[in-house]
Amino acid sequence: MTKPPTVGLLDKILVFSRTQFFIYLYSFIEVLRIGYLWIRRGNALFRVKPHPKPKVLEGWSHGYLDLTEMKMHYVETGDSSKPLMICIHGFPEFWYSFRYQLQYFKNDYHVVAVDMRGYGDSSRPLSVNDYGVSNLTKDVAEAIEKLSKKKAIVLGHDWGGAICWHLAISRPDLVERLVICNVPHPLAFQNQFKGSNQRFKSWYMFLFQAPYLPEFSLTLDDYGPLITMFRGSKTGVKHREKFTDEDEEAWKYTFSKPNGLTGPVNYYRSMFKRINYPKHDDWTVKPKTLIVWGEEDGSLAIEGAIDSINYCRDGTLKRIPGASHWVQQDAPELANKYIEEFLNEPDVRNDS
Repeated sequence: MTKPPTVGLLDKILVFSRTQFFIYLYSFIEVLRIGYLWIRRGNALFRVKPHPKPKVLEGWSHGYLDLTEMKMHYVETGDSSKPLMICIHGFPEFWYSFRYQLQYFKNDYHVVAVDMRGYGDSSRPLSVNDYGVSNLTKDVAEAIEKLSKKKAIVLGHDWGGAICWHLAISRPDLVERLVICNVPHPLAFQNQFKGSNQRFKSWYMFLFQAPYLPEFSLTLDDYGPLITMFRGSKTGVKHREKFTDEDEEAWKYTFSKPNGLTGPVNYYRSMFKRINYPKHDDWTVKPKTLIVWGEEDGSLAIEGAIDSINYCRDGTLKRIPGASHWVQQDAPELANKYIEEFLNEPDVRNDS
């Protein structure tokens, strides 16, 4: 049985103080950065163009699920009578980030890529309290139950992967196989976050605690910071042809919707405030697990992926050199190959 380490009162005070320091520090730096850009660019920095729906978002099959607390939008491919593969995206993404998997696996699975709470065409509540990890995990559990009478193959990336870790821990009965892309097990992330390297990589999480500022910053220069995450030299996809100009327009169209950024940023605000955060008796992941990791992740250290195997009863790590954090988009051929091989191992569809 795996349990998180006990944290004393003094440690909690030190963590809180350090967190507050970094929140104010990065917020101050961001305000200075915006001021500098305004001096150089003028009011053009704040202009946002209209972004009509691009062609790449046309021609997909859409649906909605009425869940207890929200309406969840999804896109599906394949035959609904086949085994369910549900795809849970991260930040700042939406269902389209699994476009390559929707096409690749449609012959053998009912592939469903959802818009998580706060994203795209799903419900977008504004309160931070609505984005607790337990709420998000419950959303995915309910979606599986409504889409399938049995278990699902659960595929998650980034924040979606974090939610899938919690789902596999709390509701292993719903998970046939677990596939995680570029996000460590929650306890492995805590272990990494204690080190200065991961805290430095996660600087944006501190900035996201500020009210209004993160959403405003991401819209500057016509959503330039948002797109830089995918097309910039540091954090962007390494295979540039995998994220096209049309894909960029899909992101701008989606996140320019009313309150399109508040929900996504609230994931981080809720996490830091520990709002409705799960308290598992045992953090061991029982379903058979595959971790696919792009080695050139600019946000998360690969040591977290290596450590994550220690929290899996039956876990495998596949590393993809030359791929970024956005591994299922950046290197879809190899990522899909690893996933397919994993799913074709014996007993993948054994319901017992």
